Amino acid sequence: QRSNLPKGWRVELSIPQGVELAKRTFNPKLGIEGGLSIIGTTGIVEPMSEEAWTASLKLELSVLHARGFKEIIFVPGNYGKDFSDELGLDENVLVKTSNFMGFMLDEAERMGFEKILLIGHLGKLVKVAGGIFNTHSSVADGRMEILTAHAGLLGATRETMAKIMAAKTTDEATDIILAENLPDYFNHLAEVVQKKVTDRVYGTIEIEVGLFSKIHGLLGQSKDAEELRKRLCTH
Repeated sequence: QRSNLPKGWRVELSIPQGVELAKRTFNPKLGIEGGLSIIGTTGIVEPMSEEAWTASLKLELSVLHARGFKEIIFVPGNYGKDFSDELGLDENVLVKTSNFMGFMLDEAERMGFEKILLIGHLGKLVKVAGGIFNTHSSVADGRMEILTAHAGLLGATRETMAKIMAAKTTDEATDIILAENLPDYFNHLAEVVQKKVTDRVYGTIEIEVGLFSKIHGLLGQSKDAEELRKRLCTH
């Protein structure tokens, strides 16, 4: 009788009223229309209040402090964690900040950490370049405006600036910027982020910044980031 059992199953997943619900998310701004994603970066949803989430992040940071670490790594999320693994960075001193960059910098300053290597996807850290320290899309965006403004500072034409401003994603904007050969653009942007986060902690922590994209890898970094990266590598 076992031979008569089906050899497999075809499963179709659907979200009731998904088309309508999608209009209330960030998807339309990315050019994604017609429904919602079923699975995100990990496929794991962690329902948690903001207070509980920040408390858990603070606890993780305090554990590193209690263990005597003075030099640590901040990444916004799983993309940053994966890229840090590719760079060979020490995962034992790595902390995911989620969208709470400002909160985590404040706590790091309060606990007395000395050095932080901040490695992040352009889509998150470009917001920090504009002084946005809670990077959740529901709080603030401004990604294209910030990218466009710094392109203008580095001599981009009005036509190029218009292209960047009209981009749907930071990956699309990155392709435009790279095609235009803007001088040292992403190192410049990393320096801007570095200044914002250093000002946030009143200059009490040496912070270096690396920007990356999933497509192009490392895009740019602040002036002394390479040295700190080597110090925090395991191999």
